Amino acid sequence: MLTETRAGCGIPESNLDKFSFKTVSEYCGELVDAGNGDGSTEPRFSCNVNITQQVEAFNLISSLCSVMRVMPFYSAGGVAISQDAPKTASYIFNNANVTELGFVYTGASLKTRHTVINVSYFDMVTQQVDVETVEADASTQAKYGLVVKNIKAFATTSRNQARRLGRWFLYNEQNAG
Repeated sequence: MLTETRAGCGIPESNLDKFSFKTVSEYCGELVDAGNGDGSTEPRFSCNVNITQQVEAFNLISSLCSVMRVMPFYSAGGVAISQDAPKTASYIFNNANVTELGFVYTGASLKTRHTVINVSYFDMVTQQVDVETVEADASTQAKYGLVVKNIKAFATTSRNQARRLGRWFLYNEQNAG
């Protein structure tokens, strides 16, 4: 799609960071617990979609990347990607490298932190849109109240992948500044 000139973006292969795409692919394809309680596994991310309409290229790339928590960047005629995945620390802060001004903390307002996430996805068995609800723990709900967010999981057909998306969203909001 990215390098295809007839129906794709026509980006030269030399303008793509193949190594970052390979790293993302390996992380996405890693087998994780399917959540069925029977010990079965499934790929961490799976993208199941039919593209039937003409769409702006970068919008489509962004939608496809959202399935695997990847942020695409368009720069100098190419596309680079960065994934929200575990990485080793690249810089360690301690008292020796912090100024007297300290840190500036930012984050979402405490009043807008969600405690319930409804993730809609396409169920392949029923052939209908279904919803997986993920809730924060009781202490978090007591602290922030019941704040619901509805998310549409693009190209997702797995209940467990939808559940992982909801848990990721809750974790990031609760642990942001």
